[in-house]
This record gives sequence, structure tokens and C-alpha cells, in this order.
Amino acid sequence: MTTTEATVHRDTPAMTPGRSVRDRLLEPNRNFSNSEMKAVRALLANYPAAGLTTVSKLAKQASVSDPTVLRLAQRLGFEGFADMQEALLAEVEAHMRSPLTLPTAPLSRKKPNAYQAFFAETLSQCEAVVRETATADYERTVALLIDPRMEILCLGGRFSRFLAGILQRCLHHLREGTRLLEGTAADLVDEIASLGKRHVLVVFDYRRYQTDVVRFASEASARGVHVILFTDQWASPISEFANVVITAPTATSSPFDTLVTPLLQVEAVAVGVAERLGLDWRSRAALLEEVRNDHNVTLDAPSGLAKRRRQRKG
Repeated sequence: MTTTEATVHRDTPAMTPGRSVRDRLLEPNRNFSNSEMKAVRALLANYPAAGLTTVSKLAKQASVSDPTVLRLAQRLGFEGFADMQEALLAEVEAHMRSPLTLPTAPLSRKKPNAYQAFFAETLSQCEAVVRETATADYERTVALLIDPRMEILCLGGRFSRFLAGILQRCLHHLREGTRLLEGTAADLVDEIASLGKRHVLVVFDYRRYQTDVVRFASEASARGVHVILFTDQWASPISEFANVVITAPTATSSPFDTLVTPLLQVEAVAVGVAERLGLDWRSRAALLEEVRNDHNVTLDAPSGLAKRRRQRKG
């Protein structure tokens, strides 16, 4: 066994009978390289068909080299690409034999209304998020977001800036050093001057991709900023240089791409950050609550409740 092969197999957990290729792709704590992650995303985005083509075709789809695809197969615990394909074919065959895949007669021929149809489509897209987002991408994102040396910057476009705001507010409760980038194009240009290796930029960019957002992320990356991209299945141009790319299917029957699926990912990342920080985030959250109570920020603040009781008695 060569040194390279030994490294690959040491990273591979013990094989468990019945574990699918998808399970292995989604398994936490796998040390995929950046190029291997591109191949992982390509496989998950069109599973299992993407893995049933040739090495060269999969490599082209993922924009990686043929050796990268071969290394990925080994890292997943297979002897080679052909071995992985056999496992995928076995999954397809087992699926075709399952009674659960047989067509069943519809309970009703009544056409669902527009609302129910949209709900069903969106739920289906949420299920796709679960199937197609690599666990390693979440872990890399969380690792960058919990680093106390880093200042976290969140940026989005016309609609996706609301997602950026939600993530920033969640992170604000969990750690210090987070900011939402807002303002005019000139304000964003001014921000560029202070960017560097101590910053993490979390950027949201969905079709139609915004010129100013792409340009800002590009200049930030050139200055050494770590870039985490949330985007759709068509992938913003930012994906070409981002350190981490998390994609979500966003197309539905709505005239607007849904933000439900990326919001699901944002909340999953927030859960991961809280879990990794452990009790550390609770002390910060407690401090924020204490300050807010002192200023009666919310109606349920103790002093605010006491004041309202006195007013009712008076």
C-alpha cells in the first residue's frame, strides 16, 4: 500500500453492512479536500445517477480532475470507482424491488388548490436539502463561525439579505464579533479597505445573482477573507472561489424562488454553532437578556411586567 493509499484508508470509518453511498457522503468527520468536496456535491445533487457515469464525466460535472474522483471513491471506503458504482447499482436494484416504489392509485382525483400544491412542492424541496447538502459543508461552516479570532460579516442581495440578517442575529446571541453589512454600494466599497484574514464573509446570492454582491465577495476573497456561500443549485459565480459552498433547491411554482430551503440551512448552521460552543454561548445569551431586561426591551421583561401590574391596580 502506498503512503497516499494508507492516508485515505486511515480516514475511512469501519464499513457497516447496508450503509449506502449517500450515507458515507453525509457522514460527519470526514476530511474531504476542497476538490473532493466539489465531487461530493456533484454526487449528492444528482444521486445516484451522477455516480453511474464515467470517472471523466463526473469529474467534468464537478470541475475537478479524474484522480480527485478516484481518491474520493477510496476515501469513502471503496477499492476504486468501479467498486463504488457496483454499490450504487445494488442500491438502484434494491430500490426497484421495493414494494414502496410501486405506483399506487391516488386517493382522490381532485386537483389541489394553488396553496396546497405550493406547500407540497416546498416540502419536497426541503427534503432535497436534507438529502443533498453535504454534512462536511456544515461542519466547515460551523468551524469558521465559532473561531473567536474571526469577525463574522453577513451579506445578501435584495431578498437574500433577510437571510443574512437572520443568521447574523442568531450568531449575535451566540458569540461576539458579528456584523450585518448594509447600506449603499458606496458603503460596501468602504468596507473593503478593512478586510483581511481575520474576517469570515457569509454571503447569500441566489439567481438573479447581484453584480455588487459578487464583486464584493471577489474582492474580499482576494484580500484573504474566508468566504462561505449560500446559493441555489445553479450556483452563484462566487462558488468559483468560496471556501465553502452550501446549495439549496429554490424553484417552485411561485413567481419568486423560495427562501424556505436556505432558511432551513441557516437554522441548521445556528444549531451547529450552539452545539459546538457548548455552555459558552449561554453566558453571552444570559448577559444580553440581563441588559434587555434592564431596558424593558420586551414585554415579558420582569420590570416591565411589574410596571404593567402597577398600572392595572392604579
